[in-house]
Amino acid sequence: MKYLSAFNSANLILAILISATLIGLAAPASAQSSTPSSTTTGTLRGQVTDPSGAVVPNAAVAVLVSGGQPHSATTNRSGNYEIGNLAPGKYTVTANAQGFAVFVQNGVDVPAGQVAQFDIALDINVEKEKVNVQEEGPQLDVNPSNNASAIVLSGKDLEALPDDPDELQSDLEALAGPSAGPNGGQLYIDGFTGGQLPPKSSIREIRVNQNPFSAEYDKLGYGRIEIFTKPGTDKYHGQFSVEGNSSAMNSRNPFLGAAAEQPYDSVIYMGNIGGPINKKASFFFNLQRRNIDEIAVVNAPDLGLSESVPNPRTRTNISPRIDYQVTPNNSFTARYQFYRDTQQNAGIGGTVLPEAGYDTTSTEHTVQITDTQILGPKAINETRFQYLRDNSGQTPLSTAIGINVLGSFIRGGSSSGTQTDHQDHYELQNYTSISQGKHFVKFGGRLRAIHELNVSSAGFNGTYTFTSLPNFTDGMPSQYSVNATPSGAPANVPVTMVDVGLYVQDDWKVRPNFTLSGGLRFETQNAIHDHADWSPRLGFAWGIGGGGKSAPKTVLRGGFGLFYDRFAQDLILNADRLNGVTEQQYIVPSPTYPTPPPVNTLPPTTQSIYQINSQLHAPYIMQTAFSLERQVTKIANVTVSYLNARGVHQFLSLNVNAPPPGTPYSSGPLPDPAAGPIYQYVSDGKFRQNQLIANFNIRAGAKLSLFGYYSLNYANSDASGASSFPSNQYDLAADYGRASFDMRHRVTMGGTIGLSRGFRLSPFMIFNSGTPYNVTVGQDLSNDSLFNDRPAFAPNGACLSPTLACHYVIPTGSYVPIPINYLTGPNHFTLNLRLAKTFGFGPEVGGKSGGQPSNSPGGGGPFGGGGPRGGGGGFERGSGGGGGAASTRRYSLTFSVNARNILNKVNAATPVGVLTSPNFGQSIALAGGPFSSAAANRKIEVQAMFSF
Repeated sequence: MKYLSAFNSANLILAILISATLIGLAAPASAQSSTPSSTTTGTLRGQVTDPSGAVVPNAAVAVLVSGGQPHSATTNRSGNYEIGNLAPGKYTVTANAQGFAVFVQNGVDVPAGQVAQFDIALDINVEKEKVNVQEEGPQLDVNPSNNASAIVLSGKDLEALPDDPDELQSDLEALAGPSAGPNGGQLYIDGFTGGQLPPKSSIREIRVNQNPFSAEYDKLGYGRIEIFTKPGTDKYHGQFSVEGNSSAMNSRNPFLGAAAEQPYDSVIYMGNIGGPINKKASFFFNLQRRNIDEIAVVNAPDLGLSESVPNPRTRTNISPRIDYQVTPNNSFTARYQFYRDTQQNAGIGGTVLPEAGYDTTSTEHTVQITDTQILGPKAINETRFQYLRDNSGQTPLSTAIGINVLGSFIRGGSSSGTQTDHQDHYELQNYTSISQGKHFVKFGGRLRAIHELNVSSAGFNGTYTFTSLPNFTDGMPSQYSVNATPSGAPANVPVTMVDVGLYVQDDWKVRPNFTLSGGLRFETQNAIHDHADWSPRLGFAWGIGGGGKSAPKTVLRGGFGLFYDRFAQDLILNADRLNGVTEQQYIVPSPTYPTPPPVNTLPPTTQSIYQINSQLHAPYIMQTAFSLERQVTKIANVTVSYLNARGVHQFLSLNVNAPPPGTPYSSGPLPDPAAGPIYQYVSDGKFRQNQLIANFNIRAGAKLSLFGYYSLNYANSDASGASSFPSNQYDLAADYGRASFDMRHRVTMGGTIGLSRGFRLSPFMIFNSGTPYNVTVGQDLSNDSLFNDRPAFAPNGACLSPTLACHYVIPTGSYVPIPINYLTGPNHFTLNLRLAKTFGFGPEVGGKSGGQPSNSPGGGGPFGGGGPRGGGGGFERGSGGGGGAASTRRYSLTFSVNARNILNKVNAATPVGVLTSPNFGQSIALAGGPFSSAAANRKIEVQAMFSF
């Protein structure tokens, strides 16, 4: 398909030109301003913080002048303010921010010709409604939490993102960019790990990649996404919306070919309301229902089959939240979320035929409780608890024997079988923050426990594996695998995983323009040999120029840290189940077909077991980073960062009872001749990664907000995760090469642009270069029960194109395999656009809205009801979902249209890498993720929202 690559260059250039033109049209010219010095007037300068010591942006600071107009300023992103041209004398200074009590201080002295430093610490109060908000341009400072490479999204910025939670999560992961290593970043919801992403209408703020070397977090800061939900306000507000999409509005999946497309549609109903309960309490309630009657597209060229299969889903999300001010020094937040997901014909699509699908149902209950105690003017303690219960079930559409023709198709019954799973997740956190002079100290701990009870008949139907289509036609399977228990019924397998993390951290402001941060984290867990993991963290931020008397224009940051990963409960569960006693798994080479051998006749040498290696160590990443931040204009800054990461003790699996390496097809003596394959989870892998990341951030009030990054990435590895196996069980070095996460280039841009007549345009663009993929021969050359052996290069350059099978040869003697992940898949590009218009009606409710909600803490105290340094809460009429310009009227109606992949770029999935497949080197499905849905290449969604 030549058009798969023809769009790449043209569409990327077009998208960049569109973005550049919009910036040029919408960005106001930056004017240089300077304040002449005077020996007869003074200046008041300082920083506004909350009781924990975290900065408070967008706080209103005023200097009251007797008989005259007050002088006022609004704190910037770093919580700093400056008020000049003050006559010498004593003044009354006031400060006010959403979620805090009004601050008043009399007798503040401002001497002539000098700068008086006056810092303000705000106390908590029940949150007040925001009506008038102004936003400052992006300024730099040396606070560890204010790294310019971080992205903070609230209000209008959220409108560049989709309302569908699945699409929202895909776009957020793209915006977070590449994390170090194979595992990606981590998602926090109100400070807790795990759980479902809340609907966008209940989100007040999203923070990406903030404070990457903080000892408070176990995972890497690069790639971290923090979600903060909305609290109630002191007045009633609400939103009700409906969003729809149908096949008539979308472009076809190109891999459906000439086959008929079944009509499909999806509808999202959303409503929320929030307001006061009494003078000390407020509530917020959100409800979302999604009816997703879409299709899955099956494309099996080897069978001449392309068809669309109904794939209906329903998803319900109900989420109430209560914020209560118990005393002036104690706030309490409770949030509950109910989530239910049903799906029919799951698992179908691509080369998986309809009979191999299954139906699923899952229900999740989440309870989050946060208690914040102000221990004094300089100390605060926060306790958080989360309980999450997940019940899920799965029923296969067929229990027939499965058929897997490598690289061609999968048919028969689903190998995942019937499943019932029950999980209880517990998470307890306690954090204390102390501000003492130039030091801001935090310490605390987190305890997590997961108890899972699983019943699964996965593999009970048996699966035949064929190495090629001719072998399938001739009825010559290479392998037959089947699971069984002595009773014949699936086993009930329990597992409990507990991990603990403790930390201490100190941010020391050595000088006004230099901050040194140091921390230490301790982690441990059960079920593995390793029980003591120490994680030192170190960082600095140096404001170059200004001497601390004004906001620096350039900041140099650096950091180093160790970041551990946990051995998850699903791996423990698999080892407990397939231990040869609870459940048996048999792998039979060259079996009879089509009638498999009875299980009770299979010899012990065909039984495989899973184990956790007795010396397994928690993997960790040593990351070093340096970044240079520069404020280039009043409204824009850029950041260039270099990241180096080294992964040690990375997880992978080994067959420790494989034949010693030799010539292909060798069946040398096994270490234990009386046993079959013994699969062990080990921690012998490693990786090396270098990244160069350039970020930009443009903020020009309500008219323009743009953000994005470019990433250059190089990564080598010899492991691809706990379930991956090497091609040589005795030599991991044979697989050291391009890592599966070695995506060379990434570009992501998003934002929102205010247009004339109250329209608002929100673009979001993603470009990823192709991902590496491996070339395998489709045969078990090593006799280790695995189909991951690589071929050799064909002699004498028999074929020049590496995506043609003739470029390689399947060896019959000793050989040197081609490098791992030798080929690269197609580039991916998408441009999403949202256009919205808001109509306001009813009485005026206040002053002009600035278009951005406050970033100050709200609803549950200085941490925003669940997350450290919580963002601003409350409502803004006409925002939070629809996307039009904010209205100052009591009621508003917003209409919007959202186009995903508006240029209709065909983003093909990674090609088939099995050499014996007729589809070798070809893509046979769409990429999915943020680039396309399973049903459509381009998707158009329309929405109507009423707000009050």
